Amino acid sequence: MEVGWYLRFAKTDRVEALVSLKGEPQVQHEQHVFPDWAFAFENRGDHVLCVMTRNKPVYDKPEESEEKAE
Repeated sequence: MEVGWYLRFAKTDRVEALVSLKGEPQVQHEQHVFPDWAFAFENRGDHVLCVMTRNKPVYDKPEESEEKAE
């Protein structure tokens, strides 16, 4: 499992991964490598849901025309 590749080349501002309990420490380690992403972990029994969200959105921004309309 190489979470770093998903975060480096993501064309979205949110990545979700359901990983085994044994894989969670590897994802936890990525928090130190990618400080521009926020990490959240939710226990799902024998797995952990890892949600990684960019601190500063790149792709999921409102369109400029929508911002001006408000």
